[in-house]
Amino acid sequence: MVVKEIIHKHLSYTSIPEFFDGEYWPSQIWYCLRKQYYSRISPIPMSLESKKFTTLGTIIHEFIAETLKKEESVRVESEVPVRIPHPNRHDVVISGRADDIIIVTVGKSRYVVEVKTIDDLESKRSYLPRKEHIAQLNLYLRAYPNSKGIILYVDRGSFEMEEFEISFNPDLFNETIKRVEMLHDYLIKRELPPPEAKENQDMKWQCDFCEYRAKCEKQISSNNNNKK
Repeated sequence: MVVKEIIHKHLSYTSIPEFFDGEYWPSQIWYCLRKQYYSRISPIPMSLESKKFTTLGTIIHEFIAETLKKEESVRVESEVPVRIPHPNRHDVVISGRADDIIIVTVGKSRYVVEVKTIDDLESKRSYLPRKEHIAQLNLYLRAYPNSKGIILYVDRGSFEMEEFEISFNPDLFNETIKRVEMLHDYLIKRELPPPEAKENQDMKWQCDFCEYRAKCEKQISSNNNNKK
């Protein structure tokens, strides 16, 4: 129990991310808009369960990057910076360090590899790749033009893998830009966005891992009572 307690103690050390006005992270844009709003207006530390998943994801990502580096014909970069200015608004930028992608160069071909860990890959194959993962990789392909994209799903339990090749999609990029604009405007107005994940069947899974779930449900209950 001593070892377990030490590890849990260190996992519990979670800092609250510092966000800058007008800067939005590629990895978060397709999270529920309400969650993103809460995380910037009234942030709370990540839960222990979420930290466990994040830690496992980091370990697997690092293993894959180090394994690829052993190939003599392959050049590998990981945790690369990304900065994509808004096409029309000077007050909005997509920026951050891409922790879950690996840039792989083979000869004259460049691949942007996004690593995602998942539970029970076999039962979820028909749902993959997820739109939010495609949209995130699509941003990286905008930052690295003329590259090929790969989403690599890795099962946390069995280490089974599935990869999907993705090409840059300008329509999806514009859709992502619109999400950034919406969130930015909600934040400027200090207006709470709707509970997007609860209202969208494809996003409902996010509620299960959301540290703001209790706060969100309390707000929904309050709104329902006010309508009576």
